[in-house]
Amino acid sequence: MDIKEFGDLDRRPGRLMVWRVNVPDPISWRPDPRRPSYVQEEHLRSADDGRPGWLGAAFDLPGEFNAAALSKAILGWVNRHEVLRSRLTKDGSAIHRTTIDPGAVALEKTVVGDRIDADDFPQLLEKLFDAETTALRWPAYVFVTISRPTSTSLLLACDHSVSDAYSMALVPYEIRELYTAAIHGMAPQLAAAHSYLDHAEAERERVTSLTDDHPAIGHWRELIAANGGQLPDFPLTFDVPEGSVQRSGQMWLLDAAGASEFDRGCRAQGGNTATGIFACLALAGKTLANQRQFHAVAPFHTRYDLRSMRSVGWYVGMSPVSFRVADTLPEILHAARLELKRAKKTAQVPFSKAMELLGTTLRDRFMVSYMDNRTVPGSDCWPDWRTRFLISRSSDACETYLWVSRWQDGISANFRHPGTATARSAMDHYLAEVAAQAHLIGRAHPPPQLSID
Repeated sequence: MDIKEFGDLDRRPGRLMVWRVNVPDPISWRPDPRRPSYVQEEHLRSADDGRPGWLGAAFDLPGEFNAAALSKAILGWVNRHEVLRSRLTKDGSAIHRTTIDPGAVALEKTVVGDRIDADDFPQLLEKLFDAETTALRWPAYVFVTISRPTSTSLLLACDHSVSDAYSMALVPYEIRELYTAAIHGMAPQLAAAHSYLDHAEAERERVTSLTDDHPAIGHWRELIAANGGQLPDFPLTFDVPEGSVQRSGQMWLLDAAGASEFDRGCRAQGGNTATGIFACLALAGKTLANQRQFHAVAPFHTRYDLRSMRSVGWYVGMSPVSFRVADTLPEILHAARLELKRAKKTAQVPFSKAMELLGTTLRDRFMVSYMDNRTVPGSDCWPDWRTRFLISRSSDACETYLWVSRWQDGISANFRHPGTATARSAMDHYLAEVAAQAHLIGRAHPPPQLSID
């Protein structure tokens, strides 16, 4: 985790403090019959490999630091989201859940140093987050503050078992709302949030009787057959040695004006930003590797109502995205639109359940995500709050992942892939071509020189 990942977070030396929740009265834990979601179970089954799998958020708090108000805000956030008050344990092949009620947690604060140098932040925080955000410990999340005379940065890391990227995106607004309300002695203005535990149990009940003739299973079967019995690889070839730390970074594809022009260009030809992004990915594969069929695996959210849209949890399902790369852009956009519509339905069936019904243990290798962050509460304030989102390192030799996001100030592509020279070159060329196709659709000639971190 390089310091560049913190963006313009205040880098002046500051007092670093760790904030951990605990349960003073162990009897507060009660057995909970609600089962883990499929994605939680899959994550826990592989938790023994020791690899970190956390997501994080970093942002500034307003005004002079108020420790009492932050304590109240953190406890309020934990009380608000039941998944943060629930733990999963393994007993052989069995997984058991226990849960505590709101108000059962306390907070302890530990001062790490009174004047930690900014250059030491990344390594220190990464070591802390790796150690304290594991799926089989509770809590699987930890807060850190870096306080200075005129500003305070707050960082949170959560193991993936309790949070997805959208949940992390909710954190800056919710914590700042709870913090400000505590300072002013007011009730926080936050909409009600659904329990992820209820969602997980409902998911289990919904797919219990699923059979292999379900359309979603057929969708997966088609993708696997089209890729020689595997899930698809990145369009360009590169070496994938075991154990090498993956390279991660970000590339801006379009600025705010370019993103608006791109959206207009897509809509004029029968698409929108989401279908346009997949069209650009497909065209990059066609240009650089002569691929006439786009193949990838993509995550889609499974938040089906407004209360779920305000909930912390891992509300994600996976689906194939596969369509023909036709000769004209309207045809490609049309094919992408139909496939994404189909994919959203397929994603309602958990990936591990689909693989179980197919009698295989395949794993995704090339994943592409698209998310419009402009709809997240508080997202218009993220630049002022110096908001950044973080992710743990990976040493996986198989995974090549892209997260394409639309922000207030443009469209970016975050990536990670095996950390080799050939993989770096392949990804850089691929993203440059994606950007060029996006600028062409938006009629911005030529595309500006884009930098890759």
